[in-house]
This record gives sequence, structure tokens and C-alpha cells, in this order.
Amino acid sequence: MKISAPGKLFIAGEWAILEPKNFGIVAAINKRIFVKIKNSPDKNIYITLKDFGLNNLKADFSQGKLKFFKKLPKKERKILIFSKAAIETALGYLKVWRPFKIKIWEEEINPVRNRISNGARKIGFGFSAASTAAVLAALLAFHKKKLKKEELFKLSALSHYLAQGKIGSGFDIAASVFGGIFVYRRFDPVWLKSQLEKERDIRKIIEKTWPNFYFKKLNLPKNLELLIGWTGKSALTPQLIKRLHKWKEENQSEYKKLMSNIGKLVEKLIRVWEVEKKEKILDLIKKNEIYLRELGEKSKLNIETKKLRELAEIAAQFGGAGKLSGAGAGDCGIAITFDKKTADRIKKEWKKNRILPIEAKIDFSGVFFTR
Repeated sequence: MKISAPGKLFIAGEWAILEPKNFGIVAAINKRIFVKIKNSPDKNIYITLKDFGLNNLKADFSQGKLKFFKKLPKKERKILIFSKAAIETALGYLKVWRPFKIKIWEEEINPVRNRISNGARKIGFGFSAASTAAVLAALLAFHKKKLKKEELFKLSALSHYLAQGKIGSGFDIAASVFGGIFVYRRFDPVWLKSQLEKERDIRKIIEKTWPNFYFKKLNLPKNLELLIGWTGKSALTPQLIKRLHKWKEENQSEYKKLMSNIGKLVEKLIRVWEVEKKEKILDLIKKNEIYLRELGEKSKLNIETKKLRELAEIAAQFGGAGKLSGAGAGDCGIAITFDKKTADRIKKEWKKNRILPIEAKIDFSGVFFTR
């Protein structure tokens, strides 16, 4: 069987989403991770990560851990972090399992592959989250275990959370599982950590109501054009989060003010989005960009790089609104407009300035079986 899950784009509310009660607006996009799973020829597990040239890595699962038959170099262990965690989480949840061969790969995003410098692969579509959701969905289906989408979200969020070192908001997992464009609020990470410390059976954690978690689908405003521009530089989100946490500890009042400003902005944006006040939507997207720039300047994290700022300025120049998408410091930015001709002008100008437009659309399907 074959399963796939979409990538993600953050529309508004970056960084503030890490704080309780703050909302974000997120979209799933039709750049997907694929997983194929079938019976193993013997009693072992075989893992292939096609894009990284890792083929038929032989492993066994015992005492809650996936153990490889050969010692892997540090680079390969790092590549396998999310897939390994997803397999361990799935088999720990199932308890009874049968041997399998699993193959994981991502949709080719030409011509981006030829433009990524220094061998970097990451462009900011949340493929670690998509692979986590797809691997878990594939293993559950392979073992004829049906879960509701919210349960799959929780299981995938738990796996991704642990693989990242107990950081992250889970918004990217929500995009991969549910699809579409939606309002998201993070689960309470302190509660989840306490559950992991006292509860050995992850089934019980999945069955519980997760405090603070919120998800609500949004409609797509008429004539909305969502543009994606790749800046040519990859960013490492977990490292950024750790550095921001350090700055937060030393600058509590400044941090709270900025997070509150972004949080309140998103609440306004949700209201105007739902009634399709297009000019207000554009104004608030621009304001979100300004707040993120301010956060980057004060924390000295370079959240809005020169290229991301250029991307936003070009969008504004032609009557749209642009900003970074996600953690920033590279990867992709977005632009929004409600006019096709404006969208074409923005993309043309991006190309002139070495910002690569990526052809992608909002994906309303979430994780699903495919041929």
C-alpha cells in the first residue's frame, strides 16, 4: 500500500504560536511525502529513504527501540531521526506488529533541486512532519488499525515532538494530517511532558483531551492568490527555537510584548479572513511581517533575511502583501494578492531578483492512500 501526506506553509502567527492561547493560520500544500509499505521477506524491518540514498537498512524492534544491524554514521543517524521515531511510536502504539519493508520519498520540486546550494535539501515545507504523519498512517493501515484523524494527529505530534527534542508547536503535523487552510493553537507542552513522564502506555495519552489544542478549518477567500518564493537558503528551525528560548529568558518583557502583538494580530486576521475583507487581510499580513522583522532585530536571530525582506517588498510594490513563512532565517516566503495579473507581476519580479517562485497550491486532502 502507498500513502502520502502534504507539506505546509505558515500564513500568519509564526513564533507566537509557541506561546499558550496564541493562534496561527496554516495551510497544507500539494508538495507531498510518499510512503510505500509491504511485507518483509523475513522477520526483519527494512527501511529505504530514497532521496538520501539509504536503501534497505535492516533493523529490529525491541524494548521500544528500532535497532539497526549495522552501525550507522552520524550523518545517516541524523537523516533517520524522524522516520525512526515514527516507526518506534507506531510499533509502541500497536504493541503487536509484523515485519515490513518501508520506502519513503518526497515529491520532486523541480527546478528547485538544481538551485539548492551546498547540498542543502530543506526548503521549508515541513517534510519531516509530513513523513512522520505518512509513516504512522502507513504502519497503522498495514496493521489494519483505524484511527480518527485527530488521533493520528496526536500520535504524529507526539512522535515529531520527541524527535525534535520536545520542542515545536505541531502546526506542521496538523497540516499534514488534516490538510486545507486552518486556524491552529498548540497543545500544552508542559501537560504533554508530564504525561510522558508518568504514563507508559501512549494509547492512554492519545485517548485523552489535549489541553489548549485547537483546530478549525477556514474557507478560501474568493480570488485569493497564494504565492511561494524560495530564497535559495535553507534554515534549521530547531536551532532557531533554542536560540530564541535563550533570548526569551533574558528579555521576558520584550518577548511577551512581541508575542502578544502577533497573537492579537492573528485574532484580527481570522475575523477579517472569515468575512473576506481583502484589503484588511493584506494590511494585517504586512503588519505581521513588520512584527517578525522586529522580533528578528531585537533577538538578533536574522529571522527576516535580506532575501525574505526583498520578497515582501516586491509583493507590496505591486499591491500584494508578503512575509516570511515559518521560522524564517531562509527557506520560503509567501505573498498574497487577490488579482491574477498582480500575482504574475510579483513572480516575474521575484525571478529578476533571484527569488524562485514555486508552483504549489493549497492541498485540502491531508494524509491519504494513493496509487
